[in-house]
Amino acid sequence: MRKKRILFCTEATFLNTGYATYTREILNYLNSTGKYELAELAAYGKPDDPRAIGIPWRFFGVAPADNAPDSENKRYSSVPSFQFGEYRFEEVCLAFKPDIVCDIRDFWMVDFIERSPFRPFFKWCLMPTVDARPQARQWIATYNSADACLTYSDWAGEVLNKQSGKSINYLGSAPPSAHPAYQPITDKVQLKKSLGLDPNCKIIGTVMRNQRRKLYPDLFEAFRKFLSQVSNPEEYFLYCHTSYPDMGWDIPELLNANNLTSKVYFTYVCPETKKFFPSLFRGAIAQSPFTGKLNSMLSSVRLGLTYEQLAQIMNVFDLYTQYANCEGFGLPQVEAAACGVPVCGTDYSAMESVLRQLEGYPIKPKALYKELETGCLRAVPDNDEAVKVFLDFFKQPEAIRRKIGFNTRQKFLEHFQWDKSGKMWESYFDSVEMRPHSETWDSPARMRRPHPKPNPEELSKLTYQDVAHWLVQNVLCDPSKINSFLTDRLSRDLMYGSSTSSTGGMYCNESSVAFDNNHQRSEFNLDIAYANMLNMCNKHNAWEQKRMELMKS
Repeated sequence: MRKKRILFCTEATFLNTGYATYTREILNYLNSTGKYELAELAAYGKPDDPRAIGIPWRFFGVAPADNAPDSENKRYSSVPSFQFGEYRFEEVCLAFKPDIVCDIRDFWMVDFIERSPFRPFFKWCLMPTVDARPQARQWIATYNSADACLTYSDWAGEVLNKQSGKSINYLGSAPPSAHPAYQPITDKVQLKKSLGLDPNCKIIGTVMRNQRRKLYPDLFEAFRKFLSQVSNPEEYFLYCHTSYPDMGWDIPELLNANNLTSKVYFTYVCPETKKFFPSLFRGAIAQSPFTGKLNSMLSSVRLGLTYEQLAQIMNVFDLYTQYANCEGFGLPQVEAAACGVPVCGTDYSAMESVLRQLEGYPIKPKALYKELETGCLRAVPDNDEAVKVFLDFFKQPEAIRRKIGFNTRQKFLEHFQWDKSGKMWESYFDSVEMRPHSETWDSPARMRRPHPKPNPEELSKLTYQDVAHWLVQNVLCDPSKINSFLTDRLSRDLMYGSSTSSTGGMYCNESSVAFDNNHQRSEFNLDIAYANMLNMCNKHNAWEQKRMELMKS
């Protein structure tokens, strides 16, 4: 009997992004069982990428190869969602013939799988990044269409269950863990001294990219308030492992506004030696102490640290804080815990359950506000509550703080381990009944025959909903989409006479304001609706034709 074939759609596992790391560790676990045929559809990886050499499962790069013609590169760049895997998904499916397809990313990165012509041939296990509530109605509908759903946090599972009325086949949470390099360093005094820091200073630290939802303005304000309430402010520092310039906050402006230019450390990296050094802010570019050249930059995605180097930085922290308005998970909290550093953070989204599992210190939000782009609630942290958390923690004797750190490490070992999460995936895969290819990839052709465009007068007496149903039934030729989000959207847009853009160049899924560059609605009428449904029907038929050709070859 053949092994089950499992395809993970993700970012290339040789990268050090969160999605890539998670998939790499889960695939390593699954591969160790010897029970499955595994493959990855690697976003941001090329088919001929040398970094894929040695990967013990099948590797399918999404991006065009280095020697690809200009026409292929142009096509790849023509649709935003192509970079996430849509560009090669059907092609890879025909090559690998998966029994199960998995994805662990945001909605707009995974929706192409739901609308694939080959969706009936595989089970779909989805692990969406649920970072806020409520989730958009369309997102819930997509997660409900999956055969199974996992989440990064218990909190996310509660959101999905509540919004779907438990109609989503939710299996539980399978959170990420920290790299083995994240271990406690007992002698913090010597470590601080070796990095040029005052060995007796006390540090509140954070590791967050400089982006909108990471609330550096609030964190700086809270730290300034904290300094004003301690008797020995010269002993305390904030350490922000972040980037500048980036897509987020004006760091020097925030430092000046809060009078913190001499109280906040950052991580600079020498591009020649790859060594790092903590420093007060010296601008976007600083002189390297290793070469003397003016070319060191703040650590970033492009010029980052190794796990071992970042573990050193984590270990100089006395208290870690995750100060964000939401998180899909917030892995640095777990990495800090692995180093035995107590954690605190905003008591909202995935941070709610992670902080409690680590027995950390939740900082209650002052309020939640509804974000226009997504319709999700975001947290406004209570900076005074944060100050209280900081004060209460550092009032405790050092021996007690060390004991808290030891307990934090034990909670990390209890709740956040790769083998524990791997077993969650394994359990689902083992529960799936494998169908013979004669019922799926080698089954007879399922060609669709769309009706010609009707005379508008024929439909003039029908409701907008009836017209939408007719289009889905007779042009898209997919009765399973009746009473779906697609049909609801069609009837609404026909009534309004306008529509927002679509995430994948296909009408099926609607993008929000955040992903609509024009932020405007476009004209929508029966002709446009018919053309959209016909295009999707033709795509289905084209891939069915290719499947038939492969079966004959």
